[in-house]
Amino acid sequence: MSEKFTVRDFFNRFPTDDACLEHVMEVRYGLRHECSHCGQKASFHKITDRKAYACSRCGDHVYPCAGTVYQDSQTSLQLWFYAIYLFVTTRHDVSGKELQRQLGVTYKTAWRMGQHIRKLMRNAEGFTMLQGHVELDEAYVGGKRSGKRGAWGSGQDRDYGPKGT
Repeated sequence: MSEKFTVRDFFNRFPTDDACLEHVMEVRYGLRHECSHCGQKASFHKITDRKAYACSRCGDHVYPCAGTVYQDSQTSLQLWFYAIYLFVTTRHDVSGKELQRQLGVTYKTAWRMGQHIRKLMRNAEGFTMLQGHVELDEAYVGGKRSGKRGAWGSGQDRDYGPKGT
């Protein structure tokens, strides 16, 4: 039986950006792995004031955020992790405005973060949408409605689709 991962648990687990960076390093490489520069199995330690780790044998740098959505982001890792936490723990989608309010960032930043997180979730291994037995109730899917009243019950044409379709 798994217990819920509460907001308090989240901030205890990821109190700082360094804790988040260490988690990314552990997940992607491990704190002890074979160095790509010297070829030796070595431990890696955090470099002060940088988002990097150094090999204990040769000093080569490893950047755990390279090649991820965090790579060139000016937004802190803790805010990225919290945004992902919000997406995972809510039943519904998280809007850009909700991210803006929760994270205290601009709407543009919140919207961009939301788009990246949605893309990551879509491309996640094992994620499949609408498989198995799916039931829908009173849904209009695609196409232009012509002269049908449908569930609205009025004679007005309420086509909210793109213009010209």
